[in-house]
Amino acid sequence: MSAAPASLSAAALVPVGRLRELLDSEGGFTLSTRTGEPAESGICVATRPSRSLTFARDSWCDDEVGTWLARVTAEPGWKVPHIGGWLDPRSETVCLDVVHIVPASLRGVARLLGRARQQGCVFDITRQETLVLR
Repeated sequence: MSAAPASLSAAALVPVGRLRELLDSEGGFTLSTRTGEPAESGICVATRPSRSLTFARDSWCDDEVGTWLARVTAEPGWKVPHIGGWLDPRSETVCLDVVHIVPASLRGVARLLGRARQQGCVFDITRQETLVLR
């Protein structure tokens, strides 16, 4: 798929309602900020905790999520290539992150980056599995 036309913002490519639907139906997502399409392979590693948005699922607020999405996607695409989100089924907590995708062949590197970025886990899109880091 080609990149979005320059007149179309990344936030418009990834509407808040779609994020909510993906969390509810799939339990999570990793989407390109350039195309709005799901990532198909690799390992998701959040960039920095300060760029994340975390809240209880039952307190979802479209305006708050929309503000976060507009803020992070206003940065250059090379800084925010993907956004990821997941719903922790045990705590019903939503976590939205700016993520980098590390090639699946570099699984060890993804684990090191995740630990360096103080993450409890990273997600292997290719295998559809959570890699616990602690």
